[in-house]
Amino acid sequence: MQNKLKICFIGGGNMAQALIGGLADKLTAASDIHVVDINPEALGALSQRFGVTTSASADGVVERGDVVVLAVKPQQMREVVRGIAAQITGQLVLSIAAGIRAADLSRWLGGHMAIVRTMPNTPALVGKGITGMVALKGVSSQQREMADAILRAGGEPVIVVPQQ
Repeated sequence: MQNKLKICFIGGGNMAQALIGGLADKLTAASDIHVVDINPEALGALSQRFGVTTSASADGVVERGDVVVLAVKPQQMREVVRGIAAQITGQLVLSIAAGIRAADLSRWLGGHMAIVRTMPNTPALVGKGITGMVALKGVSSQQREMADAILRAGGEPVIVVPQQ
C-alpha cells in the first residue's frame, strides 16, 4: 500500500540504497523520495535504478520531506547535520549512522526532539536485516509508525526502550 510520505535521504550509500529499494513504489512513490549525495555517479545510478529524485545539495530539499534519513558516515555527521539544521522543523529525523548519539543529533539540530536512532545490520542490504530502533520522547506515535515502515524495507525493526 502506497502513501504520499515524502522521504529525504542525506547520503546514498549501500544502506540507503537498501532502504530505498524496499521503499520506492512500495511504501511511497519513487518520485516522493529524494536523495542528496556529493557523488554525482551515485546520484545518477540511484535515479536510474529506482526513479528517485536526486541533488548534490540539501538546500530547499530537506524542508519538503516528512522524514529525513541521515545516511552519511559518522565522521561526516556533525557537519552535515549542522548544514541542514535550519531546514528541520517538524520532520522526523531517522539516523542510520553508527555511533552517533541521539542527544548529539538533537543538540546539533538546535534541540529538535523528533529523532529515531537506528542501527541496521548488513543483512538489511538484502531485506533480511534486524534493525534496533530507539526514539526520543519528542517522536509522536505517527512518526514511530513512519520509522517502523521505513525500516521494514530492510527487514525487521526492533524497538529498544532506553532505561529511564
